[in-house]
Amino acid sequence: MLLQSAASTSLKRDGTVVSTPMPAADLIPRTAYHRRPANDADEGFLLKLYAQERAAELMLAGLDATQREMFVQMQFRARQASYAANYPTAMQEIICAEDGTPAGGILVERTVDGMRLIDIAVINGKRRQGLGTEVIRALQQECDTRGWTLKLQVLKGNPAERLYRSLGFEVAGEDSLRRQMVWSEAKD
Repeated sequence: MLLQSAASTSLKRDGTVVSTPMPAADLIPRTAYHRRPANDADEGFLLKLYAQERAAELMLAGLDATQREMFVQMQFRARQASYAANYPTAMQEIICAEDGTPAGGILVERTVDGMRLIDIAVINGKRRQGLGTEVIRALQQECDTRGWTLKLQVLKGNPAERLYRSLGFEVAGEDSLRRQMVWSEAKD
C-alpha cells in the first residue's frame, strides 16, 4: 500500500494557492471509504458500535450478559437523546468501507462559525488502519475551505488524544474529565 503525505491547500486573498503539509500523522496508509447520512436502518449498527466502545468497562462492572445488554441499550438511548437536545443540528453519518460495509460513525455539528466533532468511532476490525485519521482529515479540509475551526473534546487518558494532537489539534481548555481541543486552518 502506498503511503501518501497529506497537505492542506488554501487560497489566499490575492489568488495564490498555498499548500501546507499536515502535521505528524501524514505517513498513515490511505484507505478507501465514504460517508453517508445515517438512517433508521442504521440504529442496530450504531448500538453495536456503542456497545463495543463500552465493552471493556462493562466487563469490570460484574454484570451478566443480559444485564450488560440492557444497560448498553439504556445508555445508548440516553446518549442519543442528550445529543439531540444539546446538538439539535448535528448530523449522524456512517463511515463505510470501500465495499459499502459500515465501519464506523461520526456525529458532526456545523454552525456559521465552525464545526464540532461530537463523536467518532470505528469498529474494532477497522481500527488502526487510518480510517479515523482520513475522516478527520476530510473534516479539516472542509473547515480549511470554509475558514472554520474544528472543535472536539476527549476524555483524559483516551489514546485518541495522541491522534488528535498529531493532526494539529491543540488543547483549548479542560475540566476534571475532558480536554477541549481545537484545530484551526493553516495561517497565511
